[in-house]
Amino acid sequence: MFGGIKRSIGRRLLKRQRKHQQCKRQFHNFNTAKLVGILYLYDASTEHDIQTLVKFLTERNIKVQLLAYSPESAPPQSFIITVNKRLFYKEQLNWFGKPVTGEVDDFIRSPFDILIDFSSAPCYPMQYVTTFSRAQMRVGKIAYPDNPYEFILTIPEKGDNKFFIEQLKHYLLSIQTK
Repeated sequence: MFGGIKRSIGRRLLKRQRKHQQCKRQFHNFNTAKLVGILYLYDASTEHDIQTLVKFLTERNIKVQLLAYSPESAPPQSFIITVNKRLFYKEQLNWFGKPVTGEVDDFIRSPFDILIDFSSAPCYPMQYVTTFSRAQMRVGKIAYPDNPYEFILTIPEKGDNKFFIEQLKHYLLSIQTK
């Protein structure tokens, strides 16, 4: 019962705060981007797919920063923090689900050319980060009410991260910017 009330309050606050957000939006592709942020739900099986995308981007001289969210109450022991990879988890959220940690604040304030959100279902903490990111372009793979994305890729229900990454590469290499 209280979980639904908390989510409702969180969504309402997010929607109200989004109206006051000022950020320059601009379309980028993998030829024009210099800094890319990747936001994903941590899962040990997802790490390989994420690292494949990171390798592709670094080969194109694009800097990458990663932020993972773990719904666990403590950081997973399998997660390895590096210079460009951070994690936040359930205990670092306030009572309605807003992330309250320095890593998240730093990620939100980073001036990404592209922010890629790997969410496959609405997740308030990740939705908060994506909504308030100063990224010039936000890319996602789901369409939910009031989504914050400028570019949405429709992925089949059985489509996995590998398919999403292939679609990202295809579209963000072939679409031209002015």
